[in-house]
Amino acid sequence: MSNLAPRPREELAEFEGFFQTLESLAGYLPTAYLTLGHQPDFLRAMTEVSAALRKMNGVDPSLKVLMSHLSSSAVVCRFCEAHTAKTASSFGVSDEKLRAIWEFETSELFTEAERAALRLALAMVQQPSAVDGSHFDALRQHFDDPQIAEMVITVSMFGFWNRWNDTMETDLEEPVYKFASALLSERGWDGSRHYHGDSDAAP
Repeated sequence: MSNLAPRPREELAEFEGFFQTLESLAGYLPTAYLTLGHQPDFLRAMTEVSAALRKMNGVDPSLKVLMSHLSSSAVVCRFCEAHTAKTASSFGVSDEKLRAIWEFETSELFTEAERAALRLALAMVQQPSAVDGSHFDALRQHFDDPQIAEMVITVSMFGFWNRWNDTMETDLEEPVYKFASALLSERGWDGSRHYHGDSDAAP
């Protein structure tokens, strides 16, 4: 089970509007927000951050979620890897492209603009950071500075979620677990550490 149990939704009534927005976007309420409910002031701030992230629309959302998916995979956050895969699919990213994310440099499924963005996302999560001027030179062939800032903000925010969900061992929601188990298992994804529901949920 999770290292910190999510607070019951009914105890977080002031956030119900936000929760309903998340449900309408994703089809479920991400458990991580209920766990954040142990610190309501911080959860309140995160609702504003979430709204600001949704308002940033200079970069194709499917590319931003692919960047977040790759960066989460690189740091082995299986929770966020599963979430970003399901979100990417909802934005129209093909299963084939998701499975090929680690071959982005050579796969014909990816454009040069996507390669530049994914290269940055991967370099950002290296320890120490592997980002250098060449990443920005490549990005500026396809994106302007506000777009680059938008991409870096997105991946940076997933840095928080990676650490939070891995540390808390946040429970994966059943639809996310089932989706990731079906799609990503061939590349070694195993979310059992984050799933404590029906043992037969995976296809």
